[in-house]
Amino acid sequence: MIYGVMKTKEFTMTSDNLSFSVEIDFIPDITEGRNEFKEKMKETAKKLNGTFSLDQKMRPLISGLTKEDVEKTLQELNLVAFGMWPSCILTCTISTAIPIRAVGMSDGWDIYTGKKTFFAFAQFPSDALNIIARACTYYLDHESYQTLDEFIDSTGYETFRDTVLGNTAPDDPTNAENYYGNSWNTPKGPELKEGDFIRPEHNIMQILEVYPDMGPFLMEYGMSCVGCFISYDENLWQAAQSHGMDVFEILGEMNEFIADKYGKPVLTKDTPMEDILTLYPQLLPIFQNHNIAMPQDMTTTIGTLCDNAGVTLSTFIEACDARLRGDDKEF
Repeated sequence: MIYGVMKTKEFTMTSDNLSFSVEIDFIPDITEGRNEFKEKMKETAKKLNGTFSLDQKMRPLISGLTKEDVEKTLQELNLVAFGMWPSCILTCTISTAIPIRAVGMSDGWDIYTGKKTFFAFAQFPSDALNIIARACTYYLDHESYQTLDEFIDSTGYETFRDTVLGNTAPDDPTNAENYYGNSWNTPKGPELKEGDFIRPEHNIMQILEVYPDMGPFLMEYGMSCVGCFISYDENLWQAAQSHGMDVFEILGEMNEFIADKYGKPVLTKDTPMEDILTLYPQLLPIFQNHNIAMPQDMTTTIGTLCDNAGVTLSTFIEACDARLRGDDKEF
């Protein structure tokens, strides 16, 4: 019998055997590049032991993917980095047999439950995939022969959402099952020492312990979680998301403050492009304004990119620093 979760004598769907699919929706008026992209999807499906097919509306998809294979698929299809999607693509959808899906465009991913209930936003596909996996895991570990909609109704939408996104604390902080289900542990951020730059995955309390000056700064952004028990388990990304704020804008200002205080630059000639995409995507318009092309290899440094584009590195970094500080001046 199928309840949104599949259970038979031969097979029980669990968080360990979730299967994902990646579906593409093309822009209606643009046909150039479609056939080439479909061929690339076929090659990728074969490479990752997935299945390529067309749905009833003739949209191409790859199914039978593991969570890890989804990320590999997006990398193979060049659907990871900002501004690098093929021009013929409108959306890319990551979905599972459970009705939770992420609909992505080149600027971010909207996550939905059921038919059309908005659940969360993720800046990058890896984050969207993690949220889907968490939601499915929590549902599969706690449902009692219920559809997802029935489970959410019985749990409460806000409770389900806050638990999955990490916006609430468990009744027993030592029992991770109350929080993310059997397959998840309470999140721990990477190490943070005085003088280190902050990342989205750093824990709020961790940030405040190392940088007490950040307390008033976060409060100015409306983060009332500062000083609250929730912040013991909430990272900067989750805090910003739960308050409807752009984590990258906050991160940029925080790290510029650290740079000024400790006399160390946020960006140098050795900063790789992958750091820009994952930490400071608000700088991408500056790359465009300076006619700096996106590299295929995201480990390419901004020093190399500036050299290739004939751009003065110091001028470029100055423009980036001003943007991270929240300067409204256009560069």
